[in-house]
Amino acid sequence: MLRILKMNFFFIVFISFIFTNKTAYSATPQVVMECPGLKSFNNWCAGTYEENESNSCIMISAPISEKGDPPYKSRGQAVATIYHMPSEGNNGVVYITTGYNYKKDTIVTLKIDKNQDHEFNVLEGDSAFSDDENVDKKIIFEMKKGNKMKVIGFSSRGTKTTDIYSLVGFSAAYTYISNLCNVKN
Repeated sequence: MLRILKMNFFFIVFISFIFTNKTAYSATPQVVMECPGLKSFNNWCAGTYEENESNSCIMISAPISEKGDPPYKSRGQAVATIYHMPSEGNNGVVYITTGYNYKKDTIVTLKIDKNQDHEFNVLEGDSAFSDDENVDKKIIFEMKKGNKMKVIGFSSRGTKTTDIYSLVGFSAAYTYISNLCNVKN
């Protein structure tokens, strides 16, 4: 069985709440997010959630740039999520939500700066992830040192989307959630 998709209804509602209530402003080219109920780390929000005496630690970010080819008419919120669920044995899981359903039998590609491409081969609805914790570890390692992450996917209608995420604040947010969940950083 896949090691992920323990991301339950809460995470979907929680992430939707955060990003429908976020404020982004740019006095400079850098976007700063406000994170109701969470701690802000420039472009990343981080915090914990407890359900059934199980603690989860998450960090989330919205893209700083979204592009569709051909241009899309409507799209839900895109979000990059990293989470720890120590009680489930899931630490450092990278999870992408795109705001549209992925086209079946396609691959979602992540690229941090000029590093190699990483492929997410598990697609469920509007979510993409890897079923290999070593891939997640490598992605997180690159994200800690990187500036930008590009995510490319294809919608069920065939639209190619390219989302760019800023990694400003990523390392601090990751250290924060790792400390909250007592996970080795």
